[in-house]
Amino acid sequence: MIREQFQDSYNLLKKHIKDIDEEKATLQPAIANNNIKWQLGHLILLNDFLVFETINGQKVLEQSAAKYFLWGTSPINFDGNEPSFDELKVLLNEQLDRIFNSLEKQLEKDRNEPIVLKDVDIVMNNFNESIHFAIIHTNRHFGQIVLLKSMISKLD
Repeated sequence: MIREQFQDSYNLLKKHIKDIDEEKATLQPAIANNNIKWQLGHLILLNDFLVFETINGQKVLEQSAAKYFLWGTSPINFDGNEPSFDELKVLLNEQLDRIFNSLEKQLEKDRNEPIVLKDVDIVMNNFNESIHFAIIHTNRHFGQIVLLKSMISKLD
């Protein structure tokens, strides 16, 4: 069931972002804390962390993208070296493939360190727990992307 949830969430997300270009992705409405590009980059970065913890043997949160898309960052941190929106779309597709190719194996593994979300009293000791949370995380940020897209379309 979790495989289908990932697939459906990612397919809906891809449908909503396919017609968004870099200009719209980086537009930040005055009442918003970030933009579509940040939302997508954050979703990808954190899902890599929640599902895999490491990418190519390196901790996800130590990757260069973390300085742009980690908790507490915003588009203010963009300096022109962050991935483009088109690159993020490619990463999203690759991420779904990676998740599908290793999901069952990851569900059986323990994390190196638990993830503790103190403000909501959630502790994730293994990948089974953090992978389930990744679905919630995906859908939360997908909703933000849809909202931002709607706000931007009203500005046009």
